[in-house]
Amino acid sequence: MTESNSCSVACNRCGHCCSYMGDVFGIVEKTGQFEYRIQYLITGIMQVVAIDKDKRDIFFNTSILDKHPLACPFLRFDNENLAVCTVHHTRPDLCRMYLCEKCK
Repeated sequence: MTESNSCSVACNRCGHCCSYMGDVFGIVEKTGQFEYRIQYLITGIMQVVAIDKDKRDIFFNTSILDKHPLACPFLRFDNENLAVCTVHHTRPDLCRMYLCEKCK
């Protein structure tokens, strides 16, 4: 979400792309202090992701689930209400390939 995915339109960090990803990814287990095994709920494929070091504080605020109960379990909003992917460095391939609606 913080990169434009080679799109000529920069991401505005609205969070829409991740607001319904809870139907796609699920946390299977915590594998380390800041690591989680996730599963693509459609294919069953598993992957380990890690909370980015600079986003660990924001990750523990789970109030997003009040407004977006189907959000990706790693989506958060910062103090400026901008969307943040807390596992950006190890995010799943599907997220890396996602092309925002603005870019289509």
